[in-house]
Amino acid sequence: MLKISTLVTLAYTVLLLVSGLRSHSLALISEAGHNLSDVLALGLSLVAVYLEARPASATKTYGWRRAGVLAALINAALLIVVAFFIFYEAFQRLQKPEAIHAGTMIWVAGAGVIMNGVIALLLYQSSRDVNIRSAFLHQFGDAISTAVVIVGGWAILATGQVWIDSALAFGIGALILWSACGRGRESRNSLLEGTPRGMKLEHVEAAIREIG
Repeated sequence: MLKISTLVTLAYTVLLLVSGLRSHSLALISEAGHNLSDVLALGLSLVAVYLEARPASATKTYGWRRAGVLAALINAALLIVVAFFIFYEAFQRLQKPEAIHAGTMIWVAGAGVIMNGVIALLLYQSSRDVNIRSAFLHQFGDAISTAVVIVGGWAILATGQVWIDSALAFGIGALILWSACGRGRESRNSLLEGTPRGMKLEHVEAAIREIG
């Protein structure tokens, strides 16, 4: 299921990018960047599933489990660059507005809502696995983000205000940046052998003392 989800999301990312360039919609191009983060997240889940199955060796006594964490850190850094590129382009577009083909925005985003919704539903059935659950949450969040683009497209059709497209791009860029920073913190903490999120050492100590 992860392989199919990755391939379908990658194909939709290409559609978003091509449609965004043809319709001059920065929101669609930003959604392409957002979906790229999902492709990378799904890819990392695939890598994690594969690497976790590999046994440890004399040279890699811990196996290959850290490879996925390192890839996630690189992924986060790339997404931060993507987010700031979107901010820059959105600011430039506000200075020099371009005509937007809102109809293209609506139908492409509509296809995305259906695609992400179906994938999220299929992944939900396997959401007990940590990696699959992470992929499910990304797909569900992406469906909501794409639905907002549909609303923005209708607003442009109704009002003719093309700045709405740039505003959507700023919002999507902020979402990408927030997600990337979160992944970066978790990856860094894992590589530095930090305390897992949600774990309080005083509670662990208290539990051990009760056993003693």
